[in-house]
Amino acid sequence: MIRAVILLGVLSMATPVMGQSFSCSMGARPACLGFGETVCSSSGMCVNQNSACFDRYQCNFEGFTCRSNLTECVDRYERLLREHNDLVRDYNALLADHRTLLSTHNDLVDEYNQNLAITRRLRSELADVETCLILARTLEDARLCAP
Repeated sequence: MIRAVILLGVLSMATPVMGQSFSCSMGARPACLGFGETVCSSSGMCVNQNSACFDRYQCNFEGFTCRSNLTECVDRYERLLREHNDLVRDYNALLADHRTLLSTHNDLVDEYNQNLAITRRLRSELADVETCLILARTLEDARLCAP
């Protein structure tokens, strides 16, 4: 019984150490790199102490990614995504404003054309009245000039 308690005690102390270990696939060797060190595979892929290795093709064609570069990349991606979404919102708001202004512009052009037609008609009628008054010989002839 005492042996079982001692064995459980030793195993419980060894668990944190075993939890921090890692394993490699058959034929590969793990490497712990110090400051400034790099390790290169036979295919020429090199990593430094800031890298975390994954199975080939898991993340990209190189088979690894640098933690700091990945973090910066994700931060930059999220910033660019926010900027993109802001630009899309701005574009959509400007497009809505453009459509409103275009509709208003078209309404104003229609109103202008109607007013222009009325002005031309009234100018023609005025010219006819002027001509009639110039040619009138009597007051009765002048009264007949009114439209």
